[in-house]
Amino acid sequence: MTEGYRSILFKIHTVILLGVFLLAPCAIERAAAGPSTDSIQKRIIVLDPGHGGYDNGAKGSEATLEKTAALEFARVLAEALKNSYEVVLTRTDDYRVDLLTRTATANHINADLFISIHTGGSFLHQAGGISMYYYEKASTSAFGSEPDAMETLKRGTLQTPWSDIQNKHRDASKTLAEFIMSRINQTPEFKADIQGAPLMVLEGADMPAVLIEIGYITNPVDEKNLNDISWMTDASSRIKSGIDDFFEKRQ
Repeated sequence: MTEGYRSILFKIHTVILLGVFLLAPCAIERAAAGPSTDSIQKRIIVLDPGHGGYDNGAKGSEATLEKTAALEFARVLAEALKNSYEVVLTRTDDYRVDLLTRTATANHINADLFISIHTGGSFLHQAGGISMYYYEKASTSAFGSEPDAMETLKRGTLQTPWSDIQNKHRDASKTLAEFIMSRINQTPEFKADIQGAPLMVLEGADMPAVLIEIGYITNPVDEKNLNDISWMTDASSRIKSGIDDFFEKRQ
């Protein structure tokens, strides 16, 4: 064997050993994690705290802002969900996220559910309780029957128009809202109702999606609840149970 040939073999052997040492930590990490969990991968839930930044939303008599209440409730709900689901928030601090980006975030990560969190607001301070909405397209008689130019252009492509994406999930979204409402309404101190509405934040969601107004911030009792960690924890637990019911039904 020539010296040149020995030199080549030595270099190849060195490269192989180096590769083994470089790959070893990754192999150890995978082994430590145990078997692949692909078959039991957690479902992904995107929580969308409404408003943020310069967009305050509604305001309570004690100066509680909707944007703050929505984010705080989203954090409490995320805590309730995290052991059973993978939870992603569209915003984690006081900044504004536009409506299309909120929904696009859920679509991009192939989320299983999209839940937008808001509070109600009314000049009537007695208006209160939790309201849930699923997407329902506006009637053409009220909003006009002709699509605009951009909508017409979209329909000329192979892509589903943004405003039509949620339509195929409408029944599932309504069912999700019903399961959550059922859990919330199990005791007299909680009250929830459901409505269909053409909400822009829901229309492009390519998964079951609902918007929850977690009380009226303009109602003094509801505003107090939205600043009470015990109440928020209880409400979050009920919402989580409704989500569990929904997924059990769809298995």
